[in-house]
Amino acid sequence: MRTGQKIIFVRGQEPPLKSRDTALIAAALVSGAKLAGDKPFLHTIEEVDDEPKRTTTWSMDGGSELVFRSNFPEETLDFAEFRRRFEDDAWCRDNPDHPIAYLRAFADTFADLREQLRGQKPAFLLRKGKRFAVIPQDADPERKREILELLG
Repeated sequence: MRTGQKIIFVRGQEPPLKSRDTALIAAALVSGAKLAGDKPFLHTIEEVDDEPKRTTTWSMDGGSELVFRSNFPEETLDFAEFRRRFEDDAWCRDNPDHPIAYLRAFADTFADLREQLRGQKPAFLLRKGKRFAVIPQDADPERKREILELLG
């Protein structure tokens, strides 16, 4: 994150592959939004009142500008033509402001995000007073010990 950068957090409690927030992030990225920092996604589980509590957090660059250029005429298509355009990479590149190109870009970005998230395991979130620690599930015992020592 950069000094002075405005960060907007998008938080939810659903698993990221089922969360509407993942679709929101994909739509925002297609529209010009930027993720904040080099680790813009955090998926954690913590124990609260003897129950697991899941939290997903996306960090978005609040200074990103999303631009929409809706300068296209109304048209009526049958499904075959819609499909032809949607599946045609060149057509989408040549018509980037057309709704079909946006839908295709969204579908591709959403699928890419879901694929990246598929292999991620939630990290453990531990709190001690106002301090907290995030421990990746795959952290080796030495790293877990170091993190817990920092928590105090």
